[in-house]
Amino acid sequence: MKLVRTIVFVLLFAVVVAIYLFQARLAKQVLTIVPDEVNRIITISRSDPIDRVELRDHIQKTQIALRRENGAWVIERPVHCPAESQVAEGFVVAARMASRQPRLRAEKEWGEYGLAKPEFEIRFDLPEKKVATLLIGAQAPIGKAVFARWAEERGILLLPAEMKAMFRQTVYGIRQKRLFRAPADRIRKIYVEMGKYGYQWKKDGNQWYWTEPVEKFGQKVPAGRMDIVLEGLQSLHVREFLDNNKKSEAELGFFMIHDRIWVESEDGSPSTQGGKKETLYFGNEIPEKNAYYGFLEGEDSVFFVDRAKVIKFFDLMKTVEQDDGKETESSKYKAQSATGKFLTP
Repeated sequence: MKLVRTIVFVLLFAVVVAIYLFQARLAKQVLTIVPDEVNRIITISRSDPIDRVELRDHIQKTQIALRRENGAWVIERPVHCPAESQVAEGFVVAARMASRQPRLRAEKEWGEYGLAKPEFEIRFDLPEKKVATLLIGAQAPIGKAVFARWAEERGILLLPAEMKAMFRQTVYGIRQKRLFRAPADRIRKIYVEMGKYGYQWKKDGNQWYWTEPVEKFGQKVPAGRMDIVLEGLQSLHVREFLDNNKKSEAELGFFMIHDRIWVESEDGSPSTQGGKKETLYFGNEIPEKNAYYGFLEGEDSVFFVDRAKVIKFFDLMKTVEQDDGKETESSKYKAQSATGKFLTP
């Protein structure tokens, strides 16, 4: 369900972007028809980079801060971890959109608009230590809009109700959940080690070749076959983060010999944070959760990986291995309980 919330957010983000692009095209006409009634102080253009976003949800009583570091977005509070770039950029687009809205004179007290004690307070850090704080209040009585205002200004503005929903986020919703982040066109080597099975492919130019198992060394992978593997990698996500984990590596099942998947990509891939290698380690199975413990090399968090998705990915490996291309049934492969080792029956 948590992953579903992220998908819903992405859809909301798409709606906000569509609204933003439409309003940007008609901005001059809008300001001609409905000019600002009070002075405008906050303007955020595409040339104004936003380096930090802080979300304060006064209803849920949560506070989440994101920062752009070396071109990538990270969550800095309440945990320090990579963020979903699409989600973070959605906040940036929303800020620019809100800065373009006409400012209307407040005819009543702030409390009448839900802005004396706003539901949301979103702080955007701009260059030269400039700060813009967007306050979001109550639902407008007419139309699908909410009242809002910039704390630095005296006027009010109307925003799409979807924007309010978009800002109501959890840490999980903003957190990077994809386990392999390198763009598919940058990946040059893939290695899968599960129990006694090992698969390895290397890309030379535009052609993929087998390097493991040994009997397939040097053979070309048929056109389109590696797309199956790459799509399988993209489907692997964190199901649940265990930030307060107190178990030892031995209890989690991370021993000297690991079941793992590692991916090497070209230099300069921003999603690998300047490195070339991403490695996912599998630990013990948790039967009651239908999951495995997992962690990514170089990151601190332990998490759950959905067992069904792992077994499905393992089936994809067997599909690629077969010369006739017939897909194996997932029931032929299962994981030994409490060891994290992948075996045949």
